Amino acid sequence: MIQQLKAFDGIHLIEPEGTYYAFADFSAYEKDSTKLSKLLLDKVRVLTMPGVEFGFEGYLRLSYCGSIKDITEGIERIKWAIDPNSPNELYIGERKLVRDWN
Repeated sequence: MIQQLKAFDGIHLIEPEGTYYAFADFSAYEKDSTKLSKLLLDKVRVLTMPGVEFGFEGYLRLSYCGSIKDITEGIERIKWAIDPNSPNELYIGERKLVRDWN
C-alpha cells in the first residue's frame, strides 16, 4: 500500500511505525478529509477515516489489515476517483462506474 500511495502525485505519507494503518495527505486533491472520505465511500466503496478525527485535516487514515488483493484494488479505486487523468469508467466486478461528479 505504501508503494502504491507513493506513486500518487501530490500525496505525502506518515508511514506506519508498527501499526496496521498509514496516514496519507490528500490535501492536494481535497482539503476537507471528511468530504473526501465520504466521496470515496459513496462513489467507489472504499472505507477510509477522515484525518480530521485524528488532528490531521487533509489526510485520510488507510488500513492495510485486509488481503493484498483488496488493498491493491482499494488504492486503484481511490486513484481512479481523484485523478482527473484516469479513464471516465471503472468496473468493479460486473458493476460499471462512471466518474460523473467532477
